[in-house]
Amino acid sequence: MSTSKEWFKISEIDYYSAFIKLWLSFNSYYKEINADNESIRTDRQHIESLKNNDNRVKHQFIKFFETSDSTDAAEFRYFLQLFMRYFGGDIIGSNKIIRDEEKSIRPQMNNDSLNEISFQDFIHPRNFQLRKNKVANYKKIDKVYIKDDASNLWPTFLEILYLTRNMLVHGSLEPTERNHELVQSCYIVLRHLIKDKV
Repeated sequence: MSTSKEWFKISEIDYYSAFIKLWLSFNSYYKEINADNESIRTDRQHIESLKNNDNRVKHQFIKFFETSDSTDAAEFRYFLQLFMRYFGGDIIGSNKIIRDEEKSIRPQMNNDSLNEISFQDFIHPRNFQLRKNKVANYKKIDKVYIKDDASNLWPTFLEILYLTRNMLVHGSLEPTERNHELVQSCYIVLRHLIKDKV
């Protein structure tokens, strides 16, 4: 094998380990955000606080989703829709959802347990049949129409991002090429949300 091919092979990014390292940064960051609230101690409590209270990460999510025309925002939206399609769309997988099937993975919203969670309510069910560039109350990202409601999308996004992290850390996410692409999208969207904040 040639030297160039050897170097090319080892240059490929392992998004599994990159995402875990990035989550450590995010973990430290959200503890800083909630440092004044002594009642927030566990990761779950921090995640629920981020979902339900104003904070810089939520504002960045809304800005990138709704208004920003920057290159970073465009990349964020592209990988966000890939992530959403994985857990709710009809392009990657077949309406995959996260279910409460393992003790380590329990979807929640506002401290209430959920039986399952997905992005199905945010993705237009007829993405491929739509031929117009604009659909009322939906934003077109790549080929997908996503409900133009960033404030309500935010808690579902953060919950599924957190659960994806849990599945990876607890060994429930198989190391397939498809899951590597999922984790790549997690890495890129999270990195854009916190890179100017940490």
